[in-house]
Amino acid sequence: MHFSNEHEELENFFRGRSLPSGPQHVNEYSVFLNLPGAVATQIQWLHSEVAATRKSAAAMLQEVRDWLLQQASPDQLPD
Repeated sequence: MHFSNEHEELENFFRGRSLPSGPQHVNEYSVFLNLPGAVATQIQWLHSEVAATRKSAAAMLQEVRDWLLQQASPDQLPD
């Protein structure tokens, strides 16, 4: 089996090193080893945040619109 140079460098770097093995580190390692899954989860979270922000902004704009309509005199209202 032929490894890429990067993989061999990583193997050499970690060979003989004792790594932390507590529960928090196991979780960090699992995220690192499943990087595509972690990235997909983060992107999904960001999309969710964008959607929530858009809803919030739309609700605020609706409130401003309603307030402006309440403040306007009848001749200033749009047709």
